[in-house]
Amino acid sequence: MKEKTCNLWRERADYRCLPTTGATNPDGTAVMTSAIAKEAAQRFNGLAADLGRLLTSRGNHVHVIRPGLLSFPVQQFAWSGPSLQVIAKSARELAALVGDSVTLLPRSGLCEGGLAWEDVAKVLESLPENIIVVKHIP
Repeated sequence: MKEKTCNLWRERADYRCLPTTGATNPDGTAVMTSAIAKEAAQRFNGLAADLGRLLTSRGNHVHVIRPGLLSFPVQQFAWSGPSLQVIAKSARELAALVGDSVTLLPRSGLCEGGLAWEDVAKVLESLPENIIVVKHIP
């Protein structure tokens, strides 16, 4: 696993991942609870609606939401909290989807979710070098 401290939005990459919950609001939009997901929803108009449609039609998986933007599920349900099992499944899906493309993955499940970075890092340690785990700085 490769790590870097940088601004997720300013760093050169083919893909950027958004930690997601897999839940939708009554209006069909995705619940965007992580700081990165909230920031992305403000940057890209209609992003929560786009992800909501994918979650409803294809389930809680790594999805290409828009060119260069991927969902990265960290929990199964909004009320369940982040799960190392869900993060491990998402990491496998992510590696299969992006191939050799440079991909930025923010540290996930920590602040809002209460997981310890040491535990999450163990789950992500087998990611290929082209997937860079980012400690996001605004």
